[in-house]
Amino acid sequence: MRSMKSFFQKHRNAILGLTATVILFLFWVLLMDWIVMPVYTHRGQEMELPDVTEYPFEEAKKNLESKGFKVIMDQEKYDSMYPKGIVISQNPEPYTRVKKGRRVYLTVSAGEKPVLVPNLVGRSERDGTFLLQQMGLLVGKVEYQFDSYYPAGVICGQSIPPDQEVSARTPVDLLVSRGPMPSRFIVPKVVGKPLASAQKILWDAGLEAGPIQYETRSDLLPGTVIAQRIPPGTEVHQGTSVGLTVTRSE
Repeated sequence: MRSMKSFFQKHRNAILGLTATVILFLFWVLLMDWIVMPVYTHRGQEMELPDVTEYPFEEAKKNLESKGFKVIMDQEKYDSMYPKGIVISQNPEPYTRVKKGRRVYLTVSAGEKPVLVPNLVGRSERDGTFLLQQMGLLVGKVEYQFDSYYPAGVICGQSIPPDQEVSARTPVDLLVSRGPMPSRFIVPKVVGKPLASAQKILWDAGLEAGPIQYETRSDLLPGTVIAQRIPPGTEVHQGTSVGLTVTRSE
């Protein structure tokens, strides 16, 4: 024990110096391993993530993969602003500095959400038109026919079946009832009516207006019916044309 104590006392400075050297060496190793090398390595591998939003998915994928990133389609979601297949967001965000090889998640537009066509049969023409507009659809051609089941003014047919998915703003044609077909078609009186009103009155009666002749008159408003070829009260066939004489200005 005395010899060891004597040895340490004799070489005390050398031992302390060696110990300090070992501690400093270990500290240097840890510093390099935990701080310096990771920072150096990360700096070498990090790069700015490009912005691929508003690009087609395949083009965005090709762009990112060419820079060493891994591309994953995260989800498809309906979006009225972007066509189907366009990237609408990415994670991480554009211009973020990330390591090469990082996974990039892309959200892709599925296009505009489709609309379910409502059942319009049995609704009034007005209600059906309002419902189509409310659902983002358009009213297409409207035709009228006699129908023994549905009252006049009620929709009795539609061009697209109910519950079918269509794109927004798709036109839907309507068939509207004119009520039961009359057993007799009687020519109404239209003299003195504006031409547009006379045409509608004849049409509602199952008849047609025409041919139309014009006569210059200064005592009446232009477009006024002053004569009809078939007298009011005459019984005729469905669709018979009633000739009219209409005023015009000089």
